[in-house]
Amino acid sequence: MNNTLDFREIGRRIQKFRLEKKMTQEALGECIGSTQKYISSLEAGEHRCFFDTIVEICRALDKSVDSLIADYDNSHDESTIKLITDDIRGMNKKQLDMLRDNIQTIKKIMS
Repeated sequence: MNNTLDFREIGRRIQKFRLEKKMTQEALGECIGSTQKYISSLEAGEHRCFFDTIVEICRALDKSVDSLIADYDNSHDESTIKLITDDIRGMNKKQLDMLRDNIQTIKKIMS
């Protein structure tokens, strides 16, 4: 399993999230106490940044760290859980047991 961070991909996400907020590189640099040139080098994947810098960038862009590092967005988790909960209401014990078995199988496959 490869646990290294892909800083080029992180740079692409920084740029994507920055543009979504209609923010310039200079403005993002100011938010994190840095320069436009530094933000440009991050977005190009030319520079590896420290974790505290990633956290500051995420704060400035109103994004979670995991969305920047792993392209994971949990903003829909609560609504998805509610939909699933609504779907399972009224299931009998046998159906719930089968559902739990399926969930465990999916978790094993996905890990």
